[in-house]
Amino acid sequence: MKVFHKGSSKNNIADTNKTFYFHYAWVIVAIIAGMQMVGASVRMAFGVFIEPMSEGFGWSHGSITLSYAISHVISALASPWAGRFGDKHGARRAMFLGCGLFVVGMILTGMATELWQIYASFGILIGISEALFLVPLIPSAMIWFRRHLGWGMGVLMLGWGLGPAVSAPLMGFMIERLGWQWTFWVTAGVSSIIMAPMIYFFRNKPSDMGLLPYGAIKNDGPEIVANLDKDKVRVFTKYISKTSAYWNMSSIHFLGCVGHAVILVYLIPIALHEGISLVVAASLLTVMSGVSIVTRLATPVLADKHGPKLVMFCFYFIQGVTVLMLFGAHETYVFYLFAVSFGIGYGGETGGFPILNRKYYGYAPVGSAHGFQMLGAGLGMALGGWIGGVLFDIYGTYDIALAVSVLSSIAGALSILLLESTNKLLIPDWETSQA
Repeated sequence: MKVFHKGSSKNNIADTNKTFYFHYAWVIVAIIAGMQMVGASVRMAFGVFIEPMSEGFGWSHGSITLSYAISHVISALASPWAGRFGDKHGARRAMFLGCGLFVVGMILTGMATELWQIYASFGILIGISEALFLVPLIPSAMIWFRRHLGWGMGVLMLGWGLGPAVSAPLMGFMIERLGWQWTFWVTAGVSSIIMAPMIYFFRNKPSDMGLLPYGAIKNDGPEIVANLDKDKVRVFTKYISKTSAYWNMSSIHFLGCVGHAVILVYLIPIALHEGISLVVAASLLTVMSGVSIVTRLATPVLADKHGPKLVMFCFYFIQGVTVLMLFGAHETYVFYLFAVSFGIGYGGETGGFPILNRKYYGYAPVGSAHGFQMLGAGLGMALGGWIGGVLFDIYGTYDIALAVSVLSSIAGALSILLLESTNKLLIPDWETSQA
């Protein structure tokens, strides 16, 4: 079977016998994956900066990782706004604004000599930029798919795995050769060069190019709702906030992100304290992220086909129980074995949420809903990324932080089972209801 072929009309109406065919939706997916891979790579690989900053300025782990926490808190608080910004103005403008803030934040972070400067540049500017990269772009990608959304989201999620897989060892190498300041500056320059053409070729919705969404067939109803007027967005936001799934999915995001933030930030310091070199320790993130690519691709597809709740429960559970391997770990091979095992659950932890949103809310403008979910995710990343450093400064061990990681992921898995059935829309008639 051919992997790609052209649609049957100028509007790319799908051949119902084909899952894959040529459509600009795949360009959009590649652009979003690339933007998120570049934009999120520094935060995802933040652990490589902790020891160099601590040695260079004498700062404690807790004070350094507070910048990571501030960044995620700012992202969390800005996420609902970023979602509304995307609904009203389009994801392309969000990408442009996010790119500018990201580059400025990286340059200023490399110039910092005081903690408060890092809190302002990395914490605030990078935090806002990440909200603009993460929140409006997922709903925008969903607009491009009438069917086969699972495959689209799976390919998109690959960027989240490829980013830290590439950036962690690369930044570890640059830190050893150039220092951590120049690492920020070089990353800012290269990132701006990569992001500029992506923004140029991005389009907010299929109709901007005279196309129908991917997978559309002749008998389909109206095109996916997107960029509605303010009144309709307000009406949907009013009704969606009354569903328990709206609140539960945000809390599930929070728990899952606490679980893996502890690992993303502190796996490298834990390995360094066991005598493992910085480059080898950074390669643990590469292995973990590389393995996660498989489940990032598979999770949305499995969730779309078999239902998201059971699939998400399994990956949350795996993410939690595999952390137990780090208690008492000393040998390098144990760390690599952990990286492989944890990567399976970590990669599958996020991919089911777009499918849940589609099954619960259909083709409604879910930017604000996704933004509220990212609020929970950002707060979880902030807490998990910060608490490990504080606990280490107090007790001299990361074991308590690892326990927090385990319990958070397991709690998230159990919370998934409490979500509503995905067999029907939660608010099917919102457009005909009165505000």
